[in-house]
Amino acid sequence: MGVTTMSGVLALPLLVMVAVVGIENGGGAVAVELFSSKLMHRFSDELKAVSVSRSGGEVARFPRKWSSEYYRRLLSSDLQRQKVKLGPQFDYLFPSQGSTTLSTGDDYGWLHYTWIDIGTPNVSFLVALDTGSDLLWVPCDCMQCAPLSASYYSNLGKDLSEYNPSDSNTSKVVPCSHHLCEGGSSCKSPKDPCPYRVNYDTADTSTSGLLIEDILHLASGGTAASKKFVRAPIMLGCGSKQSGIYLSGVAPDGLMGLGLGNISVPSFLSKAGFSRNSFSLCLKEDTGRIFFGDQGIPSQHTTPFLPFDDINAYIVGVETSCVESYCLEKTNFKALVDSGTSFTFLPDAVYQKLAGEFDRQINATKFSFEGDQWQYCYKFSSEELPKTPSLSLKFSANNSFVVMNPVFAIYGSQGAVGFCLAIQPTNGDIGTIGQNFFIGYRMVFDRENMKLGWSHSNCEDLTDEKGMPMTPSGSASPKPLPTTQQQSKPNGRAVAPAEAGRAPSKSTATSVFLVPGQFYISEMMLIFWPAAYIFLAFYC
Repeated sequence: MGVTTMSGVLALPLLVMVAVVGIENGGGAVAVELFSSKLMHRFSDELKAVSVSRSGGEVARFPRKWSSEYYRRLLSSDLQRQKVKLGPQFDYLFPSQGSTTLSTGDDYGWLHYTWIDIGTPNVSFLVALDTGSDLLWVPCDCMQCAPLSASYYSNLGKDLSEYNPSDSNTSKVVPCSHHLCEGGSSCKSPKDPCPYRVNYDTADTSTSGLLIEDILHLASGGTAASKKFVRAPIMLGCGSKQSGIYLSGVAPDGLMGLGLGNISVPSFLSKAGFSRNSFSLCLKEDTGRIFFGDQGIPSQHTTPFLPFDDINAYIVGVETSCVESYCLEKTNFKALVDSGTSFTFLPDAVYQKLAGEFDRQINATKFSFEGDQWQYCYKFSSEELPKTPSLSLKFSANNSFVVMNPVFAIYGSQGAVGFCLAIQPTNGDIGTIGQNFFIGYRMVFDRENMKLGWSHSNCEDLTDEKGMPMTPSGSASPKPLPTTQQQSKPNGRAVAPAEAGRAPSKSTATSVFLVPGQFYISEMMLIFWPAAYIFLAFYC
Protein backbone atom coordinates (compact mmCIF):
# COMPACT_ATOMS: atom_id res chain seq x y z
CA MET A 1 0.00 0.00 0.00
CA GLY A 2 1.21 3.49 -0.78
CA VAL A 3 2.76 5.75 1.79
CA THR A 4 1.63 9.35 1.95
CA THR A 5 2.71 12.05 4.36
CA MET A 6 0.72 14.85 5.87
CA SER A 7 1.75 17.28 8.60
CA GLY A 8 4.45 14.91 9.81
CA VAL A 9 2.08 11.94 10.08
CA LEU A 10 2.65 8.77 8.07
CA ALA A 11 -0.58 7.45 6.58
CA LEU A 12 -0.45 3.65 6.77
CA PRO A 13 -2.91 0.94 7.82
CA LEU A 14 -0.73 0.26 10.91
CA LEU A 15 -0.68 1.52 14.47
CA VAL A 16 2.91 1.92 15.63
CA MET A 17 6.32 1.84 13.98
CA VAL A 18 9.14 0.84 16.33
CA ALA A 19 12.89 1.16 15.82
CA VAL A 20 15.50 -0.27 18.21
CA VAL A 21 18.89 1.41 18.03
CA GLY A 22 22.02 0.39 19.87
CA ILE A 23 24.21 3.30 20.98
CA GLU A 24 27.70 2.58 22.28
CA ASN A 25 28.73 4.69 25.26
CA GLY A 26 32.25 5.69 26.20
CA GLY A 27 32.82 2.55 28.30
CA GLY A 28 32.04 0.17 25.48
CA ALA A 29 28.60 -0.74 26.81
CA VAL A 30 25.66 -0.55 24.47
CA ALA A 31 22.58 1.36 25.53
CA VAL A 32 19.37 0.45 23.76
CA GLU A 33 17.12 3.30 22.69
CA LEU A 34 13.54 2.71 21.56
CA PHE A 35 12.01 5.10 19.04
CA SER A 36 8.38 4.89 18.02
CA SER A 37 6.07 6.82 15.73
CA LYS A 38 2.32 6.51 15.41
CA LEU A 39 1.11 5.56 11.94
CA MET A 40 -2.35 6.22 10.60
CA HIS A 41 -4.41 4.80 7.79
CA ARG A 42 -4.80 7.40 5.06
CA PHE A 43 -8.60 7.30 5.44
CA SER A 44 -8.62 7.19 9.26
CA ASP A 45 -10.69 9.53 11.42
CA GLU A 46 -7.50 10.91 13.00
CA LEU A 47 -5.98 11.88 9.67
CA LYS A 48 -9.35 13.23 8.58
CA ALA A 49 -9.34 15.51 11.63
CA VAL A 50 -5.86 16.77 10.69
CA SER A 51 -7.10 17.50 7.19
CA VAL A 52 -10.12 19.42 8.51
CA SER A 53 -7.93 21.59 10.72
CA ARG A 54 -5.59 22.35 7.83
CA SER A 55 -8.21 23.04 5.16
CA GLY A 56 -10.89 24.68 7.23
CA GLY A 57 -13.52 21.99 6.83
CA GLU A 58 -12.83 20.37 3.43
CA VAL A 59 -13.22 16.60 3.90
CA ALA A 60 -14.68 15.53 0.54
CA ARG A 61 -11.57 13.54 -0.33
CA PHE A 62 -12.18 11.12 2.60
CA PRO A 63 -14.68 8.38 1.68
CA ARG A 64 -17.07 6.97 4.28
CA LYS A 65 -15.43 4.06 6.05
CA TRP A 66 -16.22 0.62 4.59
CA SER A 67 -18.30 2.17 1.78
CA SER A 68 -17.97 1.07 -1.84
CA GLU A 69 -16.11 4.33 -2.54
CA TYR A 70 -13.71 3.46 0.29
CA TYR A 71 -12.79 0.12 -1.31
CA ARG A 72 -12.76 1.59 -4.81
CA ARG A 73 -10.21 4.20 -3.77
CA LEU A 74 -7.99 1.60 -2.08
CA LEU A 75 -8.14 -0.68 -5.12
CA SER A 76 -7.45 2.23 -7.49
CA SER A 77 -4.31 3.08 -5.52
CA ASP A 78 -3.17 -0.56 -5.65
CA LEU A 79 -3.74 -0.78 -9.39
CA GLN A 80 -1.75 2.39 -9.96
CA ARG A 81 1.15 0.98 -7.96
CA GLN A 82 1.05 -2.23 -9.97
CA LYS A 83 1.34 -0.22 -13.18
CA VAL A 84 4.29 1.68 -11.78
CA LYS A 85 6.02 -1.58 -10.82
CA LEU A 86 5.57 -2.95 -14.33
CA GLY A 87 7.02 0.21 -15.87
CA PRO A 88 5.47 2.51 -18.49
CA GLN A 89 3.72 0.95 -21.47
CA PHE A 90 5.31 3.38 -23.94
CA ASP A 91 8.65 5.16 -24.17
CA TYR A 92 7.08 8.20 -25.79
CA LEU A 93 3.59 9.50 -26.42
CA PHE A 94 2.33 12.49 -28.35
CA PRO A 95 -1.04 13.86 -29.52
CA SER A 96 -2.70 11.53 -32.04
CA GLN A 97 -2.51 14.21 -34.74
CA GLY A 98 1.25 14.59 -34.32
CA SER A 99 3.99 15.85 -32.04
CA THR A 100 4.22 19.21 -33.83
CA THR A 101 3.53 22.40 -31.93
CA LEU A 102 2.89 25.67 -33.71
CA SER A 103 3.80 29.26 -33.13
CA THR A 104 0.67 31.07 -34.26
CA GLY A 105 -0.31 34.44 -35.61
CA ASP A 106 -1.98 37.57 -34.37
CA ASP A 107 -5.47 36.05 -34.30
CA TYR A 108 -4.47 33.61 -31.56
CA GLY A 109 -2.67 35.90 -29.14
CA TRP A 110 0.82 34.74 -30.11
CA LEU A 111 0.46 31.58 -28.05
CA HIS A 112 1.89 28.15 -28.83
CA TYR A 113 -0.63 25.46 -29.85
CA THR A 114 -1.10 21.84 -30.80
CA TRP A 115 -4.07 19.78 -32.04
CA ILE A 116 -5.50 17.17 -29.67
CA ASP A 117 -8.45 14.74 -29.91
CA ILE A 118 -10.86 14.18 -27.01
CA GLY A 119 -13.82 11.85 -26.47
CA THR A 120 -15.62 9.04 -28.31
CA PRO A 121 -16.13 9.72 -31.13
CA ASN A 122 -13.08 11.96 -31.04
CA VAL A 123 -13.34 15.72 -31.52
CA SER A 124 -10.32 17.89 -32.40
CA PHE A 125 -9.29 20.95 -30.41
CA LEU A 126 -6.53 23.49 -31.01
CA VAL A 127 -5.20 24.03 -27.49
CA ALA A 128 -2.55 26.37 -26.15
CA LEU A 129 0.29 24.63 -24.29
CA ASP A 130 1.09 25.83 -20.79
CA THR A 131 3.87 24.59 -18.52
CA GLY A 132 2.73 26.81 -15.68
CA SER A 133 -0.82 25.55 -15.08
CA ASP A 134 -2.39 22.18 -14.47
CA LEU A 135 -5.87 21.89 -15.95
CA LEU A 136 -6.74 20.93 -19.52
CA TRP A 137 -9.92 22.82 -20.44
CA VAL A 138 -11.86 23.32 -23.66
CA PRO A 139 -14.96 25.36 -24.60
CA CYS A 140 -17.96 23.26 -23.61
CA ASP A 141 -21.73 23.72 -23.37
CA CYS A 142 -20.94 27.36 -23.99
CA MET A 143 -22.73 30.14 -22.23
CA GLN A 144 -19.88 32.60 -22.78
CA CYS A 145 -17.06 31.44 -25.06
CA ALA A 146 -14.83 32.89 -27.76
CA PRO A 147 -16.06 32.71 -31.36
CA LEU A 148 -15.28 29.32 -32.88
CA SER A 149 -16.12 30.04 -36.51
CA ALA A 150 -13.22 29.90 -38.98
CA SER A 151 -14.47 33.17 -40.47
CA TYR A 152 -13.45 34.94 -37.29
CA TYR A 153 -9.80 33.89 -37.66
CA SER A 154 -7.42 34.27 -40.58
CA ASN A 155 -5.86 31.25 -42.28
CA LEU A 156 -7.89 28.70 -40.33
CA GLY A 157 -9.31 26.06 -42.67
CA LYS A 158 -12.05 24.76 -40.39
CA ASP A 159 -14.22 25.84 -37.49
CA LEU A 160 -12.89 25.31 -34.01
CA SER A 161 -14.73 22.79 -31.84
CA GLU A 162 -17.02 22.93 -28.83
CA TYR A 163 -17.02 19.96 -26.49
CA ASN A 164 -20.33 18.42 -25.46
CA PRO A 165 -20.01 15.68 -22.82
CA SER A 166 -23.35 14.15 -23.82
CA ASP A 167 -21.99 13.52 -27.32
CA SER A 168 -19.08 11.44 -26.00
CA ASN A 169 -19.73 7.80 -25.07
CA THR A 170 -16.74 7.84 -22.71
CA SER A 171 -17.45 11.03 -20.74
CA LYS A 172 -18.30 10.98 -17.03
CA VAL A 173 -19.15 13.88 -14.75
CA VAL A 174 -16.68 14.21 -11.86
CA PRO A 175 -18.58 14.21 -8.53
CA CYS A 176 -17.82 16.62 -5.70
CA SER A 177 -16.59 13.67 -3.63
CA HIS A 178 -13.65 13.11 -5.99
CA HIS A 179 -10.29 13.77 -4.34
CA LEU A 180 -9.27 16.08 -7.20
CA CYS A 181 -12.37 18.24 -6.83
CA GLU A 182 -11.05 21.42 -5.25
CA GLY A 183 -14.44 23.10 -5.43
CA GLY A 184 -16.10 20.38 -3.37
CA SER A 185 -16.66 22.64 -0.35
CA SER A 186 -19.27 24.61 -2.32
CA CYS A 187 -21.27 21.50 -3.23
CA LYS A 188 -24.59 20.74 -1.57
CA SER A 189 -24.09 17.00 -2.02
CA PRO A 190 -21.00 14.81 -2.59
CA LYS A 191 -22.77 13.44 -5.67
CA ASP A 192 -23.17 16.86 -7.30
CA PRO A 193 -21.04 17.65 -10.37
CA CYS A 194 -17.69 19.15 -9.38
CA PRO A 195 -17.42 22.83 -10.34
CA TYR A 196 -14.14 24.50 -11.22
CA ARG A 197 -13.05 28.07 -11.71
CA VAL A 198 -9.61 29.33 -12.68
CA ASN A 199 -9.04 33.04 -12.19
CA TYR A 200 -6.30 34.86 -14.04
CA ASP A 201 -4.49 37.96 -12.87
CA THR A 202 -4.79 39.72 -16.21
CA ALA A 203 -7.78 41.74 -17.39
CA ASP A 204 -10.45 39.92 -15.37
CA THR A 205 -9.73 36.72 -17.25
CA SER A 206 -11.14 33.39 -16.08
CA THR A 207 -12.57 30.05 -17.13
CA SER A 208 -15.21 28.11 -15.24
CA GLY A 209 -17.47 25.13 -15.63
CA LEU A 210 -17.56 21.48 -14.55
CA LEU A 211 -14.88 18.80 -14.34
CA ILE A 212 -15.33 15.86 -16.72
CA GLU A 213 -13.53 12.56 -17.17
CA ASP A 214 -12.97 11.47 -20.77
CA ILE A 215 -10.44 10.03 -23.21
CA LEU A 216 -7.41 11.86 -24.64
CA HIS A 217 -6.22 10.28 -27.88
CA LEU A 218 -2.45 9.84 -28.15
CA ALA A 219 -0.05 7.89 -30.34
CA SER A 220 3.23 6.04 -30.00
CA GLY A 221 5.61 4.70 -32.65
CA GLY A 222 6.94 6.17 -35.87
CA THR A 223 6.08 3.77 -38.67
CA ALA A 224 2.82 2.22 -39.80
CA ALA A 225 3.97 -1.14 -38.45
CA SER A 226 4.97 0.13 -35.01
CA LYS A 227 2.38 2.87 -34.54
CA LYS A 228 -0.09 2.41 -31.74
CA PHE A 229 -2.96 4.67 -30.81
CA VAL A 230 -3.61 5.15 -27.11
CA ARG A 231 -6.84 6.07 -25.35
CA ALA A 232 -5.78 7.73 -22.09
CA PRO A 233 -8.37 8.57 -19.42
CA ILE A 234 -7.86 12.13 -18.22
CA MET A 235 -9.77 14.87 -16.46
CA LEU A 236 -10.65 18.12 -18.20
CA GLY A 237 -12.55 21.29 -17.61
CA CYS A 238 -15.84 21.70 -19.46
CA GLY A 239 -15.36 25.44 -19.84
CA SER A 240 -18.84 26.86 -20.27
CA LYS A 241 -17.94 30.40 -19.32
CA GLN A 242 -14.77 32.30 -20.20
CA SER A 243 -14.00 35.96 -19.58
CA GLY A 244 -11.40 38.61 -20.36
CA ILE A 245 -8.90 37.82 -23.09
CA TYR A 246 -10.34 34.33 -23.59
CA LEU A 247 -13.20 36.05 -25.40
CA SER A 248 -10.93 37.95 -27.79
CA GLY A 249 -8.87 35.28 -29.52
CA VAL A 250 -6.42 34.02 -26.89
CA ALA A 251 -6.72 30.23 -26.53
CA PRO A 252 -10.21 30.24 -28.11
CA ASP A 253 -10.31 26.44 -28.32
CA GLY A 254 -8.84 25.66 -24.90
CA LEU A 255 -5.59 25.18 -23.04
CA MET A 256 -3.55 22.16 -21.91
CA GLY A 257 -1.88 22.50 -18.52
CA LEU A 258 1.50 20.75 -18.18
CA GLY A 259 2.23 21.74 -14.59
CA LEU A 260 3.13 19.67 -11.56
CA GLY A 261 -0.41 19.30 -10.21
CA ASN A 262 -2.20 15.95 -10.00
CA ILE A 263 -4.85 17.11 -12.46
CA SER A 264 -2.41 17.83 -15.30
CA VAL A 265 -2.14 15.61 -18.38
CA PRO A 266 1.44 14.41 -17.60
CA SER A 267 0.28 13.38 -14.12
CA PHE A 268 -2.62 11.30 -15.47
CA LEU A 269 -0.41 9.60 -18.07
CA SER A 270 2.27 8.61 -15.59
CA LYS A 271 -0.11 7.47 -12.85
CA ALA A 272 -1.97 5.27 -15.35
CA GLY A 273 1.31 3.69 -16.42
CA PHE A 274 1.19 4.98 -19.99
CA SER A 275 4.43 6.95 -19.83
CA ARG A 276 7.16 8.08 -17.48
CA ASN A 277 6.42 11.13 -15.39
CA SER A 278 8.27 13.47 -17.71
CA PHE A 279 7.82 15.43 -20.94
CA SER A 280 9.92 17.48 -23.31
CA LEU A 281 9.42 20.64 -25.31
CA CYS A 282 11.76 21.57 -28.12
CA LEU A 283 11.55 25.06 -29.59
CA LYS A 284 12.90 26.69 -32.68
CA GLU A 285 11.84 29.68 -34.71
CA ASP A 286 8.41 28.73 -36.03
CA THR A 287 7.57 25.27 -34.76
CA GLY A 288 8.34 22.80 -32.01
CA ARG A 289 7.75 19.33 -30.61
CA ILE A 290 6.13 17.85 -27.53
CA PHE A 291 6.70 14.31 -26.22
CA PHE A 292 5.23 12.78 -23.07
CA GLY A 293 7.48 10.32 -21.27
CA ASP A 294 10.68 11.81 -22.69
CA GLN A 295 13.47 11.93 -20.09
CA GLY A 296 16.09 13.20 -22.51
CA ILE A 297 19.43 11.73 -23.48
CA PRO A 298 22.25 10.47 -21.21
CA SER A 299 24.55 13.30 -22.23
CA GLN A 300 22.13 16.11 -21.41
CA HIS A 301 22.84 18.64 -18.68
CA THR A 302 20.55 18.61 -15.66
CA THR A 303 19.75 20.58 -12.54
CA PRO A 304 17.21 19.79 -9.81
CA PHE A 305 13.89 21.52 -9.32
CA LEU A 306 13.79 23.27 -5.96
CA PRO A 307 10.98 23.81 -3.46
CA PHE A 308 10.09 27.46 -3.00
CA ASP A 309 7.56 28.48 -0.34
CA ASP A 310 4.16 27.15 -1.37
CA ILE A 311 4.64 27.52 -5.13
CA ASN A 312 4.30 24.22 -6.98
CA ALA A 313 6.28 25.15 -10.08
CA TYR A 314 9.46 24.42 -12.03
CA ILE A 315 12.06 26.40 -10.06
CA VAL A 316 15.84 25.99 -10.34
CA GLY A 317 18.85 27.47 -8.55
CA VAL A 318 21.45 29.41 -10.54
CA GLU A 319 24.81 29.46 -8.77
CA THR A 320 26.53 32.08 -10.91
CA SER A 321 26.01 34.10 -14.10
CA CYS A 322 28.70 34.56 -16.74
CA VAL A 323 29.48 36.75 -19.76
CA GLU A 324 31.84 34.86 -22.05
CA SER A 325 34.34 33.21 -19.67
CA TYR A 326 34.00 35.83 -16.95
CA CYS A 327 31.70 34.67 -14.12
CA LEU A 328 30.39 37.40 -11.87
CA GLU A 329 30.46 37.28 -8.09
CA LYS A 330 27.20 37.26 -6.11
CA THR A 331 25.02 36.51 -9.12
CA ASN A 332 23.28 33.45 -7.71
CA PHE A 333 19.47 33.38 -7.69
CA LYS A 334 16.44 31.13 -7.99
CA ALA A 335 14.40 31.21 -11.18
CA LEU A 336 11.09 29.97 -12.47
CA VAL A 337 11.62 28.03 -15.72
CA ASP A 338 8.69 29.41 -17.65
CA SER A 339 8.13 28.62 -21.31
CA GLY A 340 5.22 31.06 -21.20
CA THR A 341 7.47 34.06 -20.64
CA SER A 342 8.81 35.73 -23.76
CA PHE A 343 11.91 37.30 -22.23
CA THR A 344 14.12 36.46 -19.25
CA PHE A 345 13.91 38.41 -16.00
CA LEU A 346 16.67 38.54 -13.39
CA PRO A 347 16.66 39.91 -9.84
CA ASP A 348 17.72 43.53 -10.09
CA ALA A 349 21.15 43.15 -8.45
CA VAL A 350 22.01 40.22 -10.74
CA TYR A 351 20.66 42.06 -13.78
CA GLN A 352 22.78 45.14 -13.15
CA LYS A 353 25.99 43.08 -12.92
CA LEU A 354 25.28 40.83 -15.90
CA ALA A 355 23.99 43.57 -18.20
CA GLY A 356 26.82 45.88 -17.17
CA GLU A 357 29.44 43.25 -18.05
CA PHE A 358 27.66 42.52 -21.34
CA ASP A 359 27.81 46.24 -22.16
CA ARG A 360 31.50 46.36 -21.28
CA GLN A 361 32.38 43.47 -23.58
CA ILE A 362 30.24 44.21 -26.63
CA ASN A 363 31.76 46.09 -29.56
CA ALA A 364 28.80 48.29 -30.45
CA THR A 365 27.54 51.82 -29.83
CA LYS A 366 24.94 52.11 -27.09
CA PHE A 367 21.82 53.85 -28.30
CA SER A 368 18.38 54.73 -26.96
CA PHE A 369 15.59 54.29 -29.48
CA GLU A 370 12.68 56.71 -29.20
CA GLY A 371 9.88 55.33 -27.07
CA ASP A 372 11.92 52.31 -26.03
CA GLN A 373 12.59 51.59 -22.37
CA TRP A 374 15.03 48.71 -22.76
CA GLN A 375 18.16 49.78 -20.92
CA TYR A 376 20.84 48.15 -23.08
CA CYS A 377 20.25 48.83 -26.79
CA TYR A 378 22.81 49.36 -29.56
CA LYS A 379 23.00 50.68 -33.12
CA PHE A 380 24.28 48.63 -36.01
CA SER A 381 27.61 49.74 -37.39
CA SER A 382 27.14 47.49 -40.44
CA GLU A 383 24.41 45.56 -42.19
CA GLU A 384 25.06 42.47 -40.07
CA LEU A 385 24.32 41.88 -36.42
CA PRO A 386 27.69 42.21 -34.63
CA LYS A 387 29.03 39.32 -32.59
CA THR A 388 27.48 39.52 -29.17
CA PRO A 389 29.11 38.21 -25.99
CA SER A 390 27.77 34.85 -24.91
CA LEU A 391 25.77 34.56 -21.71
CA SER A 392 25.61 31.46 -19.56
CA LEU A 393 24.04 30.35 -16.32
CA LYS A 394 25.92 27.88 -14.14
CA PHE A 395 24.04 25.39 -12.01
CA SER A 396 25.21 22.79 -9.51
CA ALA A 397 27.89 20.27 -10.56
CA ASN A 398 29.23 22.92 -12.96
CA ASN A 399 26.37 22.39 -15.43
CA SER A 400 26.24 25.39 -17.77
CA PHE A 401 23.30 26.66 -19.77
CA VAL A 402 24.65 28.72 -22.66
CA VAL A 403 22.14 31.17 -24.14
CA MET A 404 22.03 30.84 -27.93
CA ASN A 405 20.99 34.42 -28.63
CA PRO A 406 20.34 36.84 -25.75
CA VAL A 407 19.30 39.81 -27.95
CA PHE A 408 16.46 40.90 -30.21
CA ALA A 409 16.83 43.05 -33.31
CA ILE A 410 15.03 46.30 -34.11
CA TYR A 411 13.92 46.64 -37.71
CA GLY A 412 13.17 49.70 -39.78
CA SER A 413 11.92 50.05 -43.32
CA GLN A 414 15.45 49.36 -44.64
CA GLY A 415 16.13 46.35 -42.41
CA ALA A 416 17.72 45.89 -39.02
CA VAL A 417 18.93 49.14 -37.44
CA GLY A 418 19.78 48.04 -33.90
CA PHE A 419 19.34 45.47 -31.18
CA CYS A 420 18.68 45.20 -27.44
CA LEU A 421 19.64 42.82 -24.68
CA ALA A 422 16.50 40.68 -24.17
CA ILE A 423 16.74 40.60 -20.37
CA GLN A 424 14.86 42.73 -17.88
CA PRO A 425 15.23 43.36 -14.15
CA THR A 426 12.55 42.29 -11.69
CA ASN A 427 11.92 43.02 -8.04
CA GLY A 428 12.36 40.27 -5.51
CA ASP A 429 14.87 37.45 -5.28
CA ILE A 430 13.40 35.08 -7.86
CA GLY A 431 13.87 35.49 -11.60
CA THR A 432 12.27 33.94 -14.66
CA ILE A 433 14.13 31.98 -17.32
CA GLY A 434 11.95 32.80 -20.30
CA GLN A 435 11.46 31.08 -23.64
CA ASN A 436 13.99 33.27 -25.44
CA PHE A 437 16.62 31.25 -23.54
CA PHE A 438 14.93 27.98 -24.63
CA ILE A 439 15.47 28.38 -28.39
CA GLY A 440 17.71 25.65 -29.79
CA TYR A 441 17.31 23.31 -26.83
CA ARG A 442 15.37 20.17 -26.08
CA MET A 443 14.01 21.07 -22.65
CA VAL A 444 13.10 18.07 -20.50
CA PHE A 445 10.78 18.53 -17.52
CA ASP A 446 11.60 15.34 -15.62
CA ARG A 447 8.99 15.31 -12.89
CA GLU A 448 9.83 11.75 -11.85
CA ASN A 449 13.33 12.77 -10.76
CA MET A 450 12.39 16.44 -10.20
CA LYS A 451 15.02 17.88 -12.48
CA LEU A 452 15.32 20.01 -15.59
CA GLY A 453 17.32 18.63 -18.51
CA TRP A 454 18.58 20.37 -21.63
CA SER A 455 20.53 19.44 -24.74
CA HIS A 456 21.17 21.11 -28.09
CA SER A 457 18.60 20.13 -30.71
CA ASN A 458 17.17 21.22 -34.04
CA CYS A 459 13.81 19.73 -32.98
CA GLU A 460 13.86 17.47 -36.05
CA ASP A 461 15.94 14.63 -34.66
CA LEU A 462 14.75 13.54 -31.24
CA THR A 463 14.87 9.82 -31.94
CA ASP A 464 17.99 8.95 -29.94
CA GLU A 465 18.04 5.79 -32.08
CA LYS A 466 14.69 4.77 -30.60
CA GLY A 467 12.57 5.78 -33.55
CA MET A 468 10.88 8.72 -31.85
CA PRO A 469 8.55 10.04 -34.58
CA MET A 470 7.89 13.60 -35.58
CA THR A 471 4.35 12.91 -36.81
CA PRO A 472 2.34 9.68 -36.65
CA SER A 473 2.53 7.84 -39.96
CA GLY A 474 -0.79 7.90 -41.74
CA SER A 475 -2.22 10.46 -39.36
CA ALA A 476 -3.72 13.66 -40.61
CA SER A 477 -1.45 16.57 -39.88
CA PRO A 478 -2.98 19.70 -38.39
CA LYS A 479 -3.53 22.59 -40.74
CA PRO A 480 -0.61 25.03 -40.36
CA LEU A 481 -1.43 28.32 -38.73
CA PRO A 482 0.13 31.63 -39.66
CA THR A 483 3.61 32.17 -38.21
CA THR A 484 4.62 35.78 -37.90
CA GLN A 485 7.13 37.50 -35.71
CA GLN A 486 6.24 38.73 -32.26
CA GLN A 487 5.81 42.35 -31.42
CA SER A 488 6.18 44.17 -28.11
CA LYS A 489 4.13 46.76 -26.29
CA PRO A 490 5.53 50.30 -26.07
CA ASN A 491 6.46 50.15 -22.39
CA GLY A 492 9.46 48.00 -23.21
CA ARG A 493 8.12 45.11 -21.15
CA ALA A 494 5.68 42.74 -22.74
CA VAL A 495 2.20 42.61 -21.29
CA ALA A 496 0.76 39.32 -20.15
CA PRO A 497 -2.59 38.44 -21.72
CA ALA A 498 -3.14 35.74 -19.09
CA GLU A 499 -1.14 34.61 -16.11
CA ALA A 500 -1.50 32.85 -12.76
CA GLY A 501 -4.00 30.03 -13.06
CA ARG A 502 -4.30 29.30 -9.37
CA ALA A 503 -2.36 32.27 -8.08
CA PRO A 504 0.11 31.41 -5.30
CA SER A 505 -0.34 32.91 -1.87
CA LYS A 506 3.01 34.63 -2.41
CA SER A 507 3.72 36.05 -5.82
CA THR A 508 7.45 35.89 -6.41
CA ALA A 509 7.73 36.52 -10.11
CA THR A 510 5.67 37.83 -12.97
CA SER A 511 5.01 35.78 -16.08
CA VAL A 512 5.36 37.92 -19.18
CA PHE A 513 3.97 37.53 -22.65
CA LEU A 514 4.06 39.36 -25.93
CA VAL A 515 0.63 40.28 -27.21
CA PRO A 516 -0.80 41.29 -30.60
CA GLY A 517 -0.30 44.84 -31.70
CA GLN A 518 2.31 46.80 -33.57
CA PHE A 519 4.87 49.01 -31.91
CA TYR A 520 6.49 51.58 -34.17
CA ILE A 521 9.62 53.47 -33.22
CA SER A 522 9.43 56.35 -35.68
CA GLU A 523 9.22 54.16 -38.80
CA MET A 524 10.81 51.18 -37.12
CA MET A 525 9.14 48.11 -35.72
CA LEU A 526 10.43 46.16 -32.75
CA ILE A 527 10.60 42.50 -33.70
CA PHE A 528 11.80 39.69 -31.49
CA TRP A 529 15.06 38.07 -32.65
CA PRO A 530 14.79 35.26 -33.48
CA ALA A 531 11.07 34.71 -34.04
CA ALA A 532 9.88 33.20 -30.80
CA TYR A 533 7.07 31.31 -29.15
CA ILE A 534 4.53 32.28 -26.56
CA PHE A 535 2.97 29.83 -24.16
CA LEU A 536 0.10 30.79 -21.91
CA ALA A 537 1.57 30.43 -18.43
CA PHE A 538 0.42 30.85 -14.90
CA TYR A 539 1.40 29.60 -11.49
CA CYS A 540 0.00 26.49 -9.91
